[in-house]
Amino acid sequence: MECQSVIPDRAVTACALGAIIIVGAIISAQYFLAGTVPQPFSELAVLGPNGKIGNYTSSVAAGQNFTLDLYVGNHEGQVTYYRVYVKLGNISSVVDRNVSLSAPPIAVYDVFLKDNQNVVHPMTFQIGRVGAEQKLVFELWTFSPVKDAFAYAHSWNQIILNVTGSSQL
Repeated sequence: MECQSVIPDRAVTACALGAIIIVGAIISAQYFLAGTVPQPFSELAVLGPNGKIGNYTSSVAAGQNFTLDLYVGNHEGQVTYYRVYVKLGNISSVVDRNVSLSAPPIAVYDVFLKDNQNVVHPMTFQIGRVGAEQKLVFELWTFSPVKDAFAYAHSWNQIILNVTGSSQL
């Protein structure tokens, strides 16, 4: 009896080799990416009635208190020190992802959050300046220990308000 070697079909060999490479790549990726945050981000929202985004008041009386809730969430993969500046501008005031509003803050809120933690903080305001289409702007800033300073986090929200009545402040 002669011994004959069995030569597997090339297609079967190629498929088996491909499967081994794919499984190896998946296992390697899991090993090297474990414990990392794939896309770190922070959340900033202004909550209206019932703790939901939207349905904000559009008209307030000058000098009268009104309340909104501030929501900040941390998904940065580390403890983060946040500062939210609240500023008042008009309809033509520029604020966007790259430029913070060039106005002094009317309120400041600081919070430390662990990764995957969030906070809802009630804010009470009075606006003394009567006028239509005023922007109440909320800017998210983060503290950099390396720079020992806060930096604009490119995240902001705004509410457009009509402030009515006479300013008696």
